[in-house]
Amino acid sequence: MNDVRLQSLIDALLDKRLSASDQDELAARLRSSPEARRLYWELVEQEALLQDVVCESAGRDLARMAANDLSVGELLRQPASTPVASQKLKAAATLGRWLLVGGGFVALAMVLVIPFFRSSSLLQDTVTAGEPTAKLSSLAGEVWLTDSRQKSVKASSAQAFYSGDRVRVGEESAAELTLADGTKVMLSAESVLHFQRFDASSKVLQLEYGSAEVAAEPQSPHRPLVIHTQQARLTVLGTRFRLYAGDGDSRVELEEGKVQFERQSDGQTVEVAAGQYAVAEAEPAKPLAAEALSSDWRLRQVLHRAGARVAFSHDGAKLATADADRVKLWSVATGELQQMAEKMARFDCLAFAPSNETLVAIGERGKVLYWPLDAASPLSRELTTATGNLRRCAVSHDGRWLAQTSDMAAGYLPIWHVDDAGEISLIRSIPMKMSSVAITATSWLGHPAPAAAAGSPSHVRVAASNLNGTTVIWDAETGSELARYRFRSQLHVLALSDDGRQLCGYGNATGLLILDTESGERKTLWPSDSARVHCLCFSRDGRELLAAMADGLVRGWSTGTGEATFVLPTDDARVFSLAVSDDGRSLATVGDKGTVKLWQREE
Repeated sequence: MNDVRLQSLIDALLDKRLSASDQDELAARLRSSPEARRLYWELVEQEALLQDVVCESAGRDLARMAANDLSVGELLRQPASTPVASQKLKAAATLGRWLLVGGGFVALAMVLVIPFFRSSSLLQDTVTAGEPTAKLSSLAGEVWLTDSRQKSVKASSAQAFYSGDRVRVGEESAAELTLADGTKVMLSAESVLHFQRFDASSKVLQLEYGSAEVAAEPQSPHRPLVIHTQQARLTVLGTRFRLYAGDGDSRVELEEGKVQFERQSDGQTVEVAAGQYAVAEAEPAKPLAAEALSSDWRLRQVLHRAGARVAFSHDGAKLATADADRVKLWSVATGELQQMAEKMARFDCLAFAPSNETLVAIGERGKVLYWPLDAASPLSRELTTATGNLRRCAVSHDGRWLAQTSDMAAGYLPIWHVDDAGEISLIRSIPMKMSSVAITATSWLGHPAPAAAAGSPSHVRVAASNLNGTTVIWDAETGSELARYRFRSQLHVLALSDDGRQLCGYGNATGLLILDTESGERKTLWPSDSARVHCLCFSRDGRELLAAMADGLVRGWSTGTGEATFVLPTDDARVFSLAVSDDGRSLATVGDKGTVKLWQREE
């Protein structure tokens, strides 16, 4: 074989177009010829220098090479065109040049040739300390790698992870990892996973906080996958489950198979099977037990490119959706598009008037849509206020009342009333610096809305939360303050029940909590350091609270007991918004790319 042929083979390897027969030919040449290896290192170094990468892991890779875990077989399996491979090849080229200059052909042979004679094939898969524990299959947003030396770099596509590494998923981000045994691990936003130990004798991970959805390949009983949290230890033999780790407790939910769930504090164990969940508390107050998960929702329709916000008509026959510039009306029974208003502004809150024949929508920039469905085109209004830039907005369930929060410099909460003709009047602006907001009207269905300047003080209530954790409830008509609460952080998402007796909110430090506005009693339904809540919604009778979660699930809780009523996997990576029909039998969820799914609750 001449140098031209050898160079052609190496070029094909670097370009990832080397055939199986050419690979065998190249491997044989590298085994037998020092000159071939010299040319190989030169070309590899040139390729590596062309890659615009920062070799953060060069020290680690050199250490692995010194331990004889980098062979020609591994180089052939990891082409230099990937960032990780380029880092390895650049480090390898540096070492190779040092060995050649120093006359270390014998040492080079030890690194390159001996591993070949130990293996019957260049492509034989072996589990060694130097092989990756996992690779990044996909990512959305920002994902960070922290190695055993506590050095952090931003992870890229196909990033490799090794024992001792940590992967941290940023805010509003997600990552899917594929472990060396084929197990898939989907990490939600603000989660940290530590690869504690992954070798020939054990596979141990630690979910330090956040949530992970795991689809585990069948495991060997002698080398099962073990996942730790602060409060629990899971032994996996092949299953699908979701794991949540927080400061106060850890929760596992099973879709398939079984896991052994152990509470760290007292060593109690329980076997959790498909359709069950278990919670391990840091300070246990009751025996560890597996409980049944109930989800009686069934998928009915999928509406593609529908929108980001949804609302049911009061009779449950229509669904309104809104995206960046369109508002659409759909048939709930058939999933067919019935009407569409184009070239509109973005609307963030939707509601039908009690007649079901008028749609009202409001956007965070102050645009309001009033759409009599029998009209040729909807009416668009722009709310004008001298209180600064608008931040968040809300509409009551009857479409009669609108609320907005303005920026922190202005600090006013304008409240508006919409009459039967679509005329919008400013009732008052409450002077307080607020961000998130919710509004409710107790006379929402079957009764006339209260007049703009009169009515019972209990008819309309508005709640808003400040960045400092203060949340206030007002009578929207009189402007009088009804209650004031102070939480550990701002409630980013708020909801009020239709009778105004229940306030629910989610904050970074508070988690998801529900509060009785008359008695002051509060319950925590979901921890703060687990999957984030994107949207909240009360059932019309106030007996159930529904939440759209950042892990792709919708969860329900009884407002009376605080116990979970259902867990609904939507098969979306995240659920951004939701709405429930007045009779509680239909549910609409908004997932990625504006896909809306309609669910039917079975009796």
